[in-house]
Amino acid sequence: MSHPTAFAPLANRAFLALWTANLLSNTGGWMATTGAAWEMTSLTPEPIFVALLAAANMLPMFLFCFPAGVLADRFDRRLYIIVCQFWMMGMAAALAVLAFLGLLNHWTLLGLVFLMGLGNAMNAPAWHAVVPEIVSGPMLRPAIALNSAGFNLARTVGPVIGQILLSLVGVFLLFAINAATYIGVVFAMTSWKRSAEARASQRREGFLEAARSGIAFVRNSGELKAVFARGLCFFTPGIAIGTLLPVIGRFELGLDEFAFGILYGVFGVGAVAAAMAMPLINRLLGPDRANIWAMGVHAAATLVAALVMTPYVVGACVALSGACWITVIANNGTSVQMILPNFMRARGMAVHQMVFFGSMVAGSLLWGKIATLIGTQAALILSAVLLVPFTVLAAWIRLPRSTLPRT
Repeated sequence: MSHPTAFAPLANRAFLALWTANLLSNTGGWMATTGAAWEMTSLTPEPIFVALLAAANMLPMFLFCFPAGVLADRFDRRLYIIVCQFWMMGMAAALAVLAFLGLLNHWTLLGLVFLMGLGNAMNAPAWHAVVPEIVSGPMLRPAIALNSAGFNLARTVGPVIGQILLSLVGVFLLFAINAATYIGVVFAMTSWKRSAEARASQRREGFLEAARSGIAFVRNSGELKAVFARGLCFFTPGIAIGTLLPVIGRFELGLDEFAFGILYGVFGVGAVAAAMAMPLINRLLGPDRANIWAMGVHAAATLVAALVMTPYVVGACVALSGACWITVIANNGTSVQMILPNFMRARGMAVHQMVFFGSMVAGSLLWGKIATLIGTQAALILSAVLLVPFTVLAAWIRLPRSTLPRT
């Protein structure tokens, strides 16, 4: 049987339009994210505030993602996504105005980043749910990998462009560009027409009834629980290097704005490379073993970065970390998509996102506090050590066999 290539889903014109618009939007988002991280380190040197910034962006995914999934399964997902894009555009514009007027402090920055995260939380379940409506069957896994690759390609170029503009103009321009990039997603969504079959497959349940049925579905699915448990084993202990990256770049390595953007970008380089190689990796190892290998390599990369704290070594380790993250995220996400029926897809993906972001929020706050107490390098070493038993536990759990066709 022939296997689809990594780029095969781009032959679908609707998917190509949405993927391109999302790439541009994510590029603007990463410009703003690195700008916000740099701004926070300018406002305060405390690692806990850098960790709070990461948590403020991710916490809404944990708090609001499931209600968002219920809404996305009840209403037209296309129109729902458009409304969410306008909300995020407004929050990005507010950040730009406050930055231009010099009114940003660490609390207003945290508050508006939280509200941006709220828009992302409301948008994410619907976004993930429409992907299988556009591409399906053997194209689904490479499509999900391409979405992740696009996100991380944006993570590669966005920080570099953003930090150049930051040094030349100021952080307000990064927030303004981010606000403008949401327009492309709105146009792409407006031009896509959902099939009548996809619309009919959504059940018009009441909100509470839909919430109860979604919770019951997840509670009774051993396969979903296995995927979620695997995610918890990796994301909470493994988020340390990502959370502390602004502190590492600015204070441990003493980087300037441009080099800081490069350090952020190399994570995306590794992620994009892994996404392009994922069909081959999964064909050789299978998604289950590929994830376990990724967890082990991530632990080793975190340890090396802690012990050899130089720009080139840390950069190489961050790139490896990006490759590992994309491997675990894409394979876990595809497994969940293959388990869920369409009428339950947004709610199921919402719970998946809640587990994903909830574990990262907990991990970000944990590692920020640990770094404040014992130092950044010691926190990274502890993260690497903790990943070892969690990797063994994840290997024992294993992904559901029914979701593991080789790509």
